[in-house]
Amino acid sequence: MKKLMTIMALMGTMAAAQQTPATATPAATPAKPTQAASAVRVTLAQDQIKTATVDGKATETVTLAPKTVLPGDVLREEVTVANVAGKVVKSPVISVPVPKGTVYSGNATPSGDRWNTQYSVDNGKSYAVTPMKTVTVTENGKSVTKQVAAAPAEYTNVRWVIGQLGVDESLKLSFRVRVN
Repeated sequence: MKKLMTIMALMGTMAAAQQTPATATPAATPAKPTQAASAVRVTLAQDQIKTATVDGKATETVTLAPKTVLPGDVLREEVTVANVAGKVVKSPVISVPVPKGTVYSGNATPSGDRWNTQYSVDNGKSYAVTPMKTVTVTENGKSVTKQVAAAPAEYTNVRWVIGQLGVDESLKLSFRVRVN
C-alpha cells in the first residue's frame, strides 16, 4: 500500500520561501527582512492537479490545498507576488525551492516580456535558464569532463526575475512537482 504524505510536510519546505525577500537571496537561506522584502508580499499555495481523458481530450481537475497526497501525485506550487509598496518596485526576484519529497516536473510560468524564469540545480546558489552540470564520460577510451544540461528532475529551485511590479499589481507564477 502506498504511504500517504501530508501536505504539511511539503509546506514546511515552502515556509522558508514565503519568508524570503524579493531579492537575490537564496530561498534556502533564512533572510532578514529588507526594504525590498516589505515592498513585495509573496504567498504560496499548493494544489493537486489530476489529469483525465474525457471524450479524447485531456482535462485537468484542481483540488485546492489537499490534505494528503500519494507518491506520483502532481502538485502545482503557486506563488502570488503582490506589490505593497505604494510605488513601482523594480527588479524583484522571487525564488522558491522545490519542496522536499517532490521532484520538479515542469510547467513553470514561462519567461515573457515582463519576467525571466530561471532554475537552480545547486539549492539556489546559481541560476540559469538552462542549468548546466559537470559530468565525466569516456570518449575514445579517455575520461573527459564536460558540461551538459541538467535534467528538469534535478532542479532544486525556481526563480522569476521580474522587470518591475506596478503599484498594487499582483502576479501569479507557478510550477509543478511530482510527489516521490
